[in-house]
Amino acid sequence: MSEPADVYRDDPLPDEEELREVIGDDHVDRLRNGGADALAAAVDALRVLQGWVSDADAAAWMTTSQRRLGGAAPLDALVWGRRDEVLDAARAWAGAQG
Repeated sequence: MSEPADVYRDDPLPDEEELREVIGDDHVDRLRNGGADALAAAVDALRVLQGWVSDADAAAWMTTSQRRLGGAAPLDALVWGRRDEVLDAARAWAGAQG
């Protein structure tokens, strides 16, 4: 029995493609190395931020050191499995921008 054609995709999913446009291929590749949860959480964080700030500001926040995360960049924290902390930090930062 053969597998359905869409089980293995060569092209990224739409959310991943958008994440690549916003934060760049290298960062998304690093998130992929952290597992599917890290990638999904990064998309969630991006969605939180997009309601309040520009994509450029969201990318800067996600890729730079954040005091609320003990000096870690949110993308690093996601790779390390700190999903809830990153989402809380994203909500707090986004709220402060509005």
